[in-house]
Amino acid sequence: VITDTYISSGETKWLRQSGLVMLLPHGYDGAGPEHSSSRIERFLQLCNTPIDMSSNSVIQNPNMHVAIPTTPAQIFHLLRRQMIRNYRKPLIVAGPKTLLRLSAATSSLDDMAPGTSFSPILSDVLSKSSEKVTRVVFVAGKLYYDLVKAYAEQSSELTDKIAIVRLEEICPFPRDELASELERFPNVQEYVWCQEETMNAGAFTYVQPRIQSLLPNNNMLRYIGRAPLAAPVTGISNVFKAEQSRILQEVFTGI
Repeated sequence: VITDTYISSGETKWLRQSGLVMLLPHGYDGAGPEHSSSRIERFLQLCNTPIDMSSNSVIQNPNMHVAIPTTPAQIFHLLRRQMIRNYRKPLIVAGPKTLLRLSAATSSLDDMAPGTSFSPILSDVLSKSSEKVTRVVFVAGKLYYDLVKAYAEQSSELTDKIAIVRLEEICPFPRDELASELERFPNVQEYVWCQEETMNAGAFTYVQPRIQSLLPNNNMLRYIGRAPLAAPVTGISNVFKAEQSRILQEVFTGI
């Protein structure tokens, strides 16, 4: 009730800005349905950004910011930006506790040096040649590190055809940054949104129409993730692991 009535709509109703930061644990670690989701989809449903992003002149004046950062530097820049900018918007940050102790999720001091800033998307750094990429995979959150681990286990012939792009800020939607990233890959045949959440949860229903409006040649955005479910995730460990394995395998299948 507080989020719906005050945080998401206070500026619209009463012209009262808020710089509130909400740090929400969100990540599928196999701990069961009550310990997996911050219900990020509900926050995104409250966001007022346009759905059609095809126009270069689309205007976004978001009522709040929603981010799923994957590196310490990104979190640093998010919080710094929240304090130094000359206006206030609520900031919703979703991230799992596992990233706090994951050795792969690190940043150098150079990533936080003068002249650096928050990046709404993190470009693909794995593919060796953008000309060879035929599948672009969009992802948010800690699943990126699972994909990187699975990527390293694939043949170079296969990995040359895949690019993995991280969306670090979901709202406001990173329209210009994403459009520039898409231009790097002229020979893409398939675009994928990959998430570990169920299809009726996570960021998919928010990003799907917005990403699709940017895709060339009327391409459709394919979904890879868990099937719709009433609970955030299964409470059966073996089923959870099988679902997680299937998601990772599907990203690298059929290329």
